[in-house]
Amino acid sequence: MYVPKHFQKKSDMNRHYLIYEKPHFCEVCGKASSQKSNMNVNYLIRTKEKPHSCEVCGKAFPTKSNLDAHCLIHTKEKPHSCEVCGKTFSIKSNLNAYYLIHTEEKPRY
Repeated sequence: MYVPKHFQKKSDMNRHYLIYEKPHFCEVCGKASSQKSNMNVNYLIRTKEKPHSCEVCGKAFPTKSNLDAHCLIHTKEKPHSCEVCGKTFSIKSNLNAYYLIHTEEKPRY
């Protein structure tokens, strides 16, 4: 198979080739992925396991990134700000959706 793409590192090329191979499977739903980390998250979602708990309120989440986003509620931290008007958001995807107010372009996710 010829792929007209150039890579600076061999690891980048190997990761690219994994797009075509999906050696990791979810034991619950059978979904396949090229990356094991994707299947780990998929497994937690399918089994409803939530190993990451908030130390403030006790709410549990399947991934650490979900927990980290949640913790911003307690700290009131809003690290993402609109470049047009300065309004701030705790979650980047909320900022991206907000940009529609200033432009008719669709946000990039």
